[in-house]
Amino acid sequence: MKRLAVIFAMLFLAACGQVDPGERAVFVTWGVMHQTCYAPGFYWYNPIATNMDDLNVQVRAFTMTKMSAATKDIQEVHADVVVNYALDGQNCHKLITEVGHDYEAKVLAPALLDALKAGTAHFPIAQIIQDRDKLREEVTKALKVRVSPYYILVADNGVNLTNFDVSKAYMASVEAKQIEEQRALQRAYQVVQAQRDAEIAAARAKGQADAVREAAKGDADALRFKGLAQAEYNDKVSKSLSPILVQQQWIDAWRSGGAQIPTVAAGGGAGFLMQIPMPKLTTEKKGAD
Repeated sequence: MKRLAVIFAMLFLAACGQVDPGERAVFVTWGVMHQTCYAPGFYWYNPIATNMDDLNVQVRAFTMTKMSAATKDIQEVHADVVVNYALDGQNCHKLITEVGHDYEAKVLAPALLDALKAGTAHFPIAQIIQDRDKLREEVTKALKVRVSPYYILVADNGVNLTNFDVSKAYMASVEAKQIEEQRALQRAYQVVQAQRDAEIAAARAKGQADAVREAAKGDADALRFKGLAQAEYNDKVSKSLSPILVQQQWIDAWRSGGAQIPTVAAGGGAGFLMQIPMPKLTTEKKGAD
């Protein structure tokens, strides 16, 4: 009796199943899948004819590394991608029937690789580097379309590009381009600087030429004014002099010893005085009274 009781107890315990929160259960009786997913709870079933299978329907992370793809401008890229996904808790029995438990290898991995290649093909490499969120959105949309028929759910922000590398050849070309751009900027700066220096030199030369021209003009004006003044003075002096006045001034200078009487050498070494023209004095005789 005790052995029978133990056997019945074992059968009783084996016929009990519990589904925890975050899980769903599917039952298979004599090889036939029950067409429902059982919610968390406690279930009785025939352990001889029926098997219970638990499935985790919580959000989980699926990671793929060093995935290769090509950009719109035919540049090779490599990415590490993490996908947050969950199983459809209403149709998990269909997932097990159609795919099985290795759905990550059969569905999720190839769909993610395909979605990444489709996403990178929409953008040139420079845009991907500058705005990675655009690529992430494209990959997410493509992945959702590919896995939803297999009862796998991906959230709108379910795809994360944790690492993104470009080829060494591209990086070398980018570096060379940046160096050339820096050189071009330097050359442009030198041209502008040379133009400024030329403008400064031209302005300085113009200023010096203007100064010389103004100085020459000033000197010319000064000479002209001086000549006019001298001419005006000479004119006034010449107008104020008369022959008699000139003779009288000459005689005064001679008498004061300030001038010498001019002599003219004659034959025999004898000299004679130059006759100084004197004004004729008219003597009027008065008649007798």
